Amino acid sequence: MNAFTSHKQFSRLLYTSALDIGHTGERPEQTARKIAEGSAAHNRLSDLTGSLVFVDGAFIQILEGPPDEVEKTFERICCDFRHVDVRLIDFINVSERLFEDWDMACLCEDKDTSLALRDGLQEIRFLVGINASQAMLQMRNLLDNQSIAGNARNSTAI
Repeated sequence: MNAFTSHKQFSRLLYTSALDIGHTGERPEQTARKIAEGSAAHNRLSDLTGSLVFVDGAFIQILEGPPDEVEKTFERICCDFRHVDVRLIDFINVSERLFEDWDMACLCEDKDTSLALRDGLQEIRFLVGINASQAMLQMRNLLDNQSIAGNARNSTAI
């Protein structure tokens, strides 16, 4: 527990975007992992937690933490040239975090992704368009099923 965790009220934000592959010069999954690593470093300093899914060239990301930090971070993402077609899906106040163990977990589809993980990522992509709450829970379940809970406040890429 640190000084930041005394907050009683958190915000949770869910957004989607597409990766603008024209600006990176890398394989899409490499860019997604770099974004997750950079996010984890920033999030540690801002008391944010969350998860990033990358599937079929699309990002699905959850940010949670102090409301002002969530808003500032989302504004920064909206200005990031790697993200196009940014869509705010859900923005709510919550009393506890879903992703308290991760500065920024990353579930990324690539050529080595198992069929089970690929199916789980596709399910999240489908759910985000019809039921944001269920999509968030599915992200958490997929992380738990991948046995990556480990130590608190990790940045994890699968």
